[in-house]
Amino acid sequence: MEHLPIPRDPIGEHPTIALGTKQFHEPGPFLDYPTQHGEVLNAQYPHVATQADALQGRFTAGISHMQVIDYYQGWLFSSLLQEFLGDLYKWQKYTSWTYGDQQKLETISLSTKTLHEDLASLRASGPLASIRSDDAYDKHLKKCLDQAFEAFDEIEFRFPGFSAAFAKEILCLASLAETLDSAVQTALVHGPVAEIDRGVQHFPESAKRPWFSKVASLLHLSSGDNKLAMIKAGWCPGDITKIGESFNTIAAFYYFSKFKADSTVADLHKDCPEYGCGLRIPAEPKHISKGCNCPGMVSFDEENLIDIYQKGDVPCFSIGRLEDGSLGIALSSCSIDEESQKDPDNHYIALSHVWSEGMGNPTANALPFCQLAYVQHWAMMAYQVVEEKEADESKDGTGIMIQTKPKIRQLNIWIDTMCCPATPGYGKNLCLSMMREIYSNANVVMVRSAVLEALKIGDIVRDPSKGVMDVAAQLYLSPYMRRMWTLQEAVLAGASRARGIGDRLCLSFADGILSLESIINLLKQAPQQEALLAYRFMAEFRDLSTHMWQLGDDHGDKPMKHSLKGFDFFLNMLTVALKYRNVTVASDEMICLATLLNLRINSTRGVVPLIGHGQTPEEGMCELWRRLQALGGSLPSDLIFSSVPRVQVPGYRWAPATLVQYAKHGNLYVSHSSAYPAKISDKGLHVRLPGARLRSLATTAGSFGRLLPKVFVNDGKHIHSGDETAPPSVFLAKLQADEDKNGWFAVRIHKGENDTQKSGSAPAESRSESSQRPSLLQLLGSGSAALIYQNASISGPGLLVSIASQPSDPSALDILSLAQEPLQTTSEFPVRIMPLGSGTNIIAEAANNCVEELNRRVVAELRQRAGGDTVENVWEDANVIAELFKQTAERTVEESSAALKEALYFEVLSTKASATSEAAIERFMQYVRQVAYFGGGIRCESYPEDQDWYVD
Repeated sequence: MEHLPIPRDPIGEHPTIALGTKQFHEPGPFLDYPTQHGEVLNAQYPHVATQADALQGRFTAGISHMQVIDYYQGWLFSSLLQEFLGDLYKWQKYTSWTYGDQQKLETISLSTKTLHEDLASLRASGPLASIRSDDAYDKHLKKCLDQAFEAFDEIEFRFPGFSAAFAKEILCLASLAETLDSAVQTALVHGPVAEIDRGVQHFPESAKRPWFSKVASLLHLSSGDNKLAMIKAGWCPGDITKIGESFNTIAAFYYFSKFKADSTVADLHKDCPEYGCGLRIPAEPKHISKGCNCPGMVSFDEENLIDIYQKGDVPCFSIGRLEDGSLGIALSSCSIDEESQKDPDNHYIALSHVWSEGMGNPTANALPFCQLAYVQHWAMMAYQVVEEKEADESKDGTGIMIQTKPKIRQLNIWIDTMCCPATPGYGKNLCLSMMREIYSNANVVMVRSAVLEALKIGDIVRDPSKGVMDVAAQLYLSPYMRRMWTLQEAVLAGASRARGIGDRLCLSFADGILSLESIINLLKQAPQQEALLAYRFMAEFRDLSTHMWQLGDDHGDKPMKHSLKGFDFFLNMLTVALKYRNVTVASDEMICLATLLNLRINSTRGVVPLIGHGQTPEEGMCELWRRLQALGGSLPSDLIFSSVPRVQVPGYRWAPATLVQYAKHGNLYVSHSSAYPAKISDKGLHVRLPGARLRSLATTAGSFGRLLPKVFVNDGKHIHSGDETAPPSVFLAKLQADEDKNGWFAVRIHKGENDTQKSGSAPAESRSESSQRPSLLQLLGSGSAALIYQNASISGPGLLVSIASQPSDPSALDILSLAQEPLQTTSEFPVRIMPLGSGTNIIAEAANNCVEELNRRVVAELRQRAGGDTVENVWEDANVIAELFKQTAERTVEESSAALKEALYFEVLSTKASATSEAAIERFMQYVRQVAYFGGGIRCESYPEDQDWYVD
C-alpha cells in the first residue's frame, strides 16, 4: 500500500497485506490468467448456501477464503503488475520479508514502494514513452484494465461478503489498478515523451475508470470505525461529508482516512451534523496566553472611525515607540484611490480571521494589546512576502516565498474587530458597505487560523516530500474554510492589484508566513505518489481566486463576457463554495453576497450594504436572482427542484432563500435540464419542462386519508398499540397510458431539517392564511395537482405544484399543451421521483388492486349491517377493518400469479436470511397501507410535449 499517499503523522500506518498467492513469481499473461487458474470461479464463498441462492439456482460447492485470495491476488496484483511493467517487474521488489530471532523468516507481505519509480521509468524510456491513443499497446492495456475493473463486480457477485471481510486486501488491489490506470491516462493525454514541450508543466491525469465506486463501501468515512477515528483526530462530520462530495479517488479517501485534522480538539465536533459544522464558540477577546501581563484592552472611539469612513478612507492603526520608549497605538487614515495607493504610507494589511479564535468582540471596538502586537509581528512578514515577490517578478525561481523573521517597520493594519463600528446602525452599515473596497485595496490580506498556526512548514518548504499535502489538507479543513465572511475576505485579497492566484493572501504558520500562491507552487512539487491528489487540491483552492468570482464590470452592469457554459460554471462554483460555509447571523449572508459579487443595487450605495431595497434579506435574494439573470441571460430551469427554504415574496416563491450551508435542508440545483431558457416574470419563473397531471381516482374511497391498522398474519390480536401514526411521505403513481403494468414509480416528498409537519398535515412554514400551502393529501385530492420533472423518463428531482386554473375536462390537456400562455402554478413540494423495478412494479399493481377490493368489501360489510350505519361507521370500526384488511391481502396474494409471490419473497430476503409466506404477506400489507392512505395509486396523465409553466 506504499504507493498511496499518507500523512506524515497518520492516524494509522499502511496496513500489512500478507502474500497469499502462489503465482507471485511467474503469474503469466494477465488476460490468460482466468483460464489458467480460474477453477476457483466454479465454487462459492461463503460455502453456506442461503435461500436466495436456492431461488436463483446456485448450488455450487464452497471454498475457503485463502483460495479466493490466492486467485485474485495472483491475478490483480502480480499478473497485472507484470503485464504493465514487463521486465521491470521483479517479484523480490514487490514483496517484503520480515525475520525474527536467528534470522527465521516470519512473514512475507506485498510491497509497492517502487511502483511510482518503475512507472516513471516506464514513461521515460519504456512503452509508455511512445504510447498513442488507440494504438496496439493502448488497446491491450485498455482491455486489461477493463477486465480488472469488471473483476471487482465479479468478486462481490461470486463471493458475497468477501470484500467486506478482507477490505484491506481489496483496497490494495483496487488502488493498484487505479494507479496504473492514471499512469496510462497521463501518458495518453500528454503524448509521446519525444513531443512534449519541456517548458510547460504537465500534471497527472485521473484514472479513466471509477475505481473508487468498486470499494466505496470499504472506505466509507461517514460511519463506522473510520468516522469514529477521524472525529477523535479532530475531524468535523461536516468536513467528512464535504470530502465525500469533493473527491472521488481511492488515493484521496485513503489519505483523508488517516489524516489528523486537529488532534488538539479530539471529539470537539462529535455532535456536529453531517451537513456542516454546528460548533458555536462565543466570540470574545482573549489574551495570547494565560497570565499575560500586556497593558490590557485597547479601544477606538466609533465616532473617529465613522469620520474616516465618511471621507471614503480606511481607518487603520499602527504600533510604534513613543518618546519615553514605551509602545503606543495610533489611529490612522489610509486613502484608497489609485493615486494615493502609489504612496507606501497608504499601504495597509487587512486581517482575515475567525472571530471565535480569540479576536472577536461583538460589543466594542476593543482587543487586548498582546493580540494587536502579535498581528503586527506577523503582518511585517506578510508585507515582506509581497514586497519581495514584486522585486523578484523578473527572476526565474520556484515562486515560493516564505518569511520567518520580520523586518521591523511601521505598518498600517486594519482589523474588523477594531476598525468596524461595533454598534448596529449608520456607522456599522457605512463600514460594511465598504468591505469590498477595504479588502480589495489592501496591500496584503493576512490569515490567522489557530489550526495553521500550530503547523510548522520550514522543513516542508525546503523539501515538499516531507508533508506538502498536510499543509494543503490543514488549510482545506480549517475553521477558516467553513465561514462565509472569510470566503469574501480571501477572494477579495488585494484584488485591485492582485493577479488572482493568491499572491496577496498570506497565511501565518507556526514558523513563518506563506502566500496561497506559494502553497500552490509547493503542491506542484509534490512527490509522485501525492501528485494527483496535490493537483486536485489546487483545483479546490480555485474558490479563493479573485478572477473566478468576477460578475461583470465592477463599475457598471455590463454582462459577463464569457459564454453560457461559463456562467453555468460560475453558478456551480458559487453553490459548491457555499454549501458547507456558514454565518452566525442569518442576515449576514446577504451582506457577504453583496460584497463578494459586487451586487449593491441600492441608490444609497454608501450607506446600505444590502442589495435590493435593503429592507429584508428576502428582497436581497430576489435581487440576486434578478442580477444573475441579467448577467447570464437566463437562469437554470432546475432551480425549481431545489429542496431548500424558498423566498416568500409573490412571484419568487420558486427562488432559494439561502445559499450558505444549504445541505442542512437538501439539494440546490443549478443545472439546465431544459433546452429552453428559464426567465423571471411577474407570475413566477417561466420554465419549459415535461410534466403530468395527477389524479387520485379514489378520493371518495373510505381509505383516503386513513392509515390502515398494522396486523400480523399469525397474530390473533388485530390492533397493535404503538402503531405509527405518521402519514406516508411517499406515494405511488402510475402513468395512465402504460398498459404493460410497468409504469409505476415512487414519489418521495422532501422534508427539511426543521420541517416537523407530517405529510398529511398542515405545513410548519408561517404563511398568511390565504396563501397557506395545502397538505399533500389535500393537494392530491384537489384535482389541481401536477408533477414537473427533469426528463421524459420521469426520474430524479421533481416538483409538485398546484395549477391555478385547470381544464374542466381531462381531454383539454392536449389543447392546453399547445396553448401559448403557460400554466400558472404554485410551488408546493419538492420531491424525488424513483421508477420502480420490475418486481416492485408487480407489487405496486397488486397493492392498488387490493385497495380497490378492500373498499368494495367495506361497502359489502355495510350492506350486511342493520340500517342506520354508514360507510364512515364501518371504517371507524378498527377491529372490522383490521380483519377485512388481513383477509383481502391474504386472498390477493394467494390468488395472484407466481410473479407476485416471487417478488415478495425477494423483498423479504433483502432484509432477512429467510422468507416465509407469512412474511411475504406482511410485506405486501406494508405496501397496501401506503397505497390505501391516498385512496389507491395516483394516476398520471403526461403532457404530450414539454409544457410551459409559470412556477411561483
